[in-house]
Amino acid sequence: MIDEFATNHNLASYRIDQFNNQFFKQGIKSFDELTTWSKDLREKLKEEIEFSTLEHLKDNYSSTGDTIKTEFKTKDGFPIESVLMQYEDGRNSVCVSCMSGCPVGCEFCATGKMGFNRNLTHREIVDQIMHFQRLLLEKGKGVTNVVFMGMGEPMLNLDNVRKAVEIINDSNKLSIGIRHVTISTVGYVPQMREYFNNRHTPRLAISLHAPNQKIRERIMPTISKLHPLDELMSFADWYEKELNKRITYEYTLIKGINDQPEHAIELSKLLYNKLALVNVIRFNPSSVLPYETPKEETLQRFVKILNNRDINTTIRYSMGDEIGGACGQLHSTNSINAK
Repeated sequence: MIDEFATNHNLASYRIDQFNNQFFKQGIKSFDELTTWSKDLREKLKEEIEFSTLEHLKDNYSSTGDTIKTEFKTKDGFPIESVLMQYEDGRNSVCVSCMSGCPVGCEFCATGKMGFNRNLTHREIVDQIMHFQRLLLEKGKGVTNVVFMGMGEPMLNLDNVRKAVEIINDSNKLSIGIRHVTISTVGYVPQMREYFNNRHTPRLAISLHAPNQKIRERIMPTISKLHPLDELMSFADWYEKELNKRITYEYTLIKGINDQPEHAIELSKLLYNKLALVNVIRFNPSSVLPYETPKEETLQRFVKILNNRDINTTIRYSMGDEIGGACGQLHSTNSINAK
């Protein structure tokens, strides 16, 4: 955002460095705090550039204090939710949204029930992260990881996601290593081939959630019909061969739908001999969704089958489910002023 302003006002390059240092690394809370610039220059900046493209509505804290779900709205009134997850190992991970709502409409995802409002700009994506960056800097910490796992499908807003990742990774800005950025997609194959075509791209997570085409069509009808499972796995083979990088497969376990031993066996055959990590996630209930969460023993049985068949598998226990901030729970109807 500062480059165009600097060009218009013939600013020296060190002025850009000063801005980036105070805005991204020191986490100033207004342009008035940009003390390395003169008051006159700050006033011009305030006239031409918004400090934030989002209006902050509310921070929701989990009872344990390790998770914060924040509600925003865009300047044209559309709702967004983002989540900060603070781990005991020192990681501070932001689950960021790239859309308000989502057009994909997966049956087990509350965001999909919102419908689609619009894509977010790259600044609207980055401003979500900066909100949490400022909160953390007050405690002498900072954002260490970013996951594009909030509202929306990143591959359907690829230009803005790409620009946001550049800012996240830029050593003069947020300076978060590319290996600490993850993009999760339901599997828009042409866009994935366009973006994930070199090693200097974020980690890739594929929202799989089913061991076969039939179940995937039931719970993910839009994407499964557009890009069937065979096409998705063909992309996975290409990705592994070209980049030699591991893919994380997200698998939400839904009671009575995809959680039985035969499903685990089928999944193990699908991923056999692949560079794969399976993240098994228990379905997080929502008032707008009809599904149920499987029992703990069902989860453990499923994971044991996969591990016994040499599929690298972990359990991703949800953070923030009590505040509606866990995987698949982001949902808002607060579209104030939205048309």
